[in-house]
Amino acid sequence: MNRWSGRLAIAAVLLLPQAPGAADWPGYEKLTREQVVAALAEASASTPADFYSKNLSGLDLSGIDFKGANLTAAVLNRSNLTGANLSRCNLTVSFAEGANLTNADLRGAMMFSMQLQGANLKGANLSGARLIGDLRKANLEGSVLTRMDGAADMKNQSMGLMRANIVSANLRGADLSGSDFSRADFSFSDLSGANLAGTRLSGAEFSGTDLRGANLAGADLSGAKLIDTDFTGANLAGADFTAAVLRSVRGLAQDQPAGDERVLRVCQDPNNLPFSNRAGEGFENKIAELLAGELGWTLEYTWFPQRMGFIRNTLRGRDPGSNRFKCDLVIGVPVGFELASTTKPYYRSTYALVYVKGKGLDSVTAPEGLLDLEPAKLKSLKLGVVGQTPPADWLLRHRLFDQVVPYQLQSGDPERYPGEIVEKDLATGKIDVAFVWGPIAGYFAKNATSAKLAVVPFEPSPEIHFDFRIAMGVRFGERDWKDRIERLVEANRGRIQAILAAYGVPLLDDEGRIMAVPAQ
Repeated sequence: MNRWSGRLAIAAVLLLPQAPGAADWPGYEKLTREQVVAALAEASASTPADFYSKNLSGLDLSGIDFKGANLTAAVLNRSNLTGANLSRCNLTVSFAEGANLTNADLRGAMMFSMQLQGANLKGANLSGARLIGDLRKANLEGSVLTRMDGAADMKNQSMGLMRANIVSANLRGADLSGSDFSRADFSFSDLSGANLAGTRLSGAEFSGTDLRGANLAGADLSGAKLIDTDFTGANLAGADFTAAVLRSVRGLAQDQPAGDERVLRVCQDPNNLPFSNRAGEGFENKIAELLAGELGWTLEYTWFPQRMGFIRNTLRGRDPGSNRFKCDLVIGVPVGFELASTTKPYYRSTYALVYVKGKGLDSVTAPEGLLDLEPAKLKSLKLGVVGQTPPADWLLRHRLFDQVVPYQLQSGDPERYPGEIVEKDLATGKIDVAFVWGPIAGYFAKNATSAKLAVVPFEPSPEIHFDFRIAMGVRFGERDWKDRIERLVEANRGRIQAILAAYGVPLLDDEGRIMAVPAQ
């Protein structure tokens, strides 16, 4: 397991959330489309339909006119509401995670404490709506959010600030003009080309936000937090920045572009094999050398352990002497990593289990083979696993968790490294089976000298997310630099795969099958 929270274990928990299914909503009456249509047929403007606490998840409700229905606490997860008329509907504390609301009419809707994570609201009209809710990773491209009340609820803070959480969302070309989004959180969102003319954004957060080409004429940004925000080409005429926090902002003061000195500055962990170390022995070191060579640039590293604060102290940190960013590229982050803008993935791998050959486990050629062992043999095994990783869920599901030897996701000791679970504890018999991220499993099994180790990868599963696509990370707003890295990676994809294969990394193709790649 790599050592910063958010790389893989946290990616599985936070970056890839799964909305509950119908069976997970006890007490919520599950309705069919026909029942919904029938209830609406009997409704009128004076007596709207009541769907309070009803489960409408996964239904095709496209084009339906809800006639101002009461949808308080209703479940609409993954429902198709394309073109639906939800104007004036009460959607308080409702759930619409992953719902398709393309071109839906939500004008004047009450959307207080609504859950819209990953929802598609492209082209939707929310004009005049009241919005406080979770819109992480929602698609609001080209949507109409004019004259909205999206301000934080300052009267209801017993459980923390209640506000519009529009983090890592797509609002390209959206119209937010004349609305109130005071104290809203737009961190890491794309608002390029959006219209925010006259919008109240006082106290709002814009960490890592792309506002290039946006219209902010007359916008109120007083007290806003603007960190790593890109205003390049934005219209800021009459915008109020009184008491705003401005750090690493582009478009207001000229920043030095990445790579302008013909130096590839890479953010890296000094002790984290097989990924990297100060001696340049990791596969990420080799990939960095390849990229620098293709650019014809000098390679330099900024070293910091991959744990909490890694991005803050590397990619987004500035050198106090020159005020330039310390480094410009992170070689390995999961696709969708929220603290950086990620390129297209350059490899896909999966978790694996590892065991010592010749100790009664050689019949295990797939993870499920572990379950087919003699009960006494299975019960005797000590199973090493990092908490909060997908294999921990797998062991829990198969009632093997009482045999687990737990390992921490992060260690405060800079001399510790993730591969110790295989290189030291598995090889010496402290544990019988190690469950680790594929690159760690493959590398330390390949280089073990005291014992012969077998690596058994997990296949992609719809139930537990074992596999992840890994990309490179750059700062938000540096689109030209990101495009350049993507072109370099694509032109050298075969050479990069050969490097990965040489380190024993299990590689999956687009269909999730293990690839046979010749090692460099």
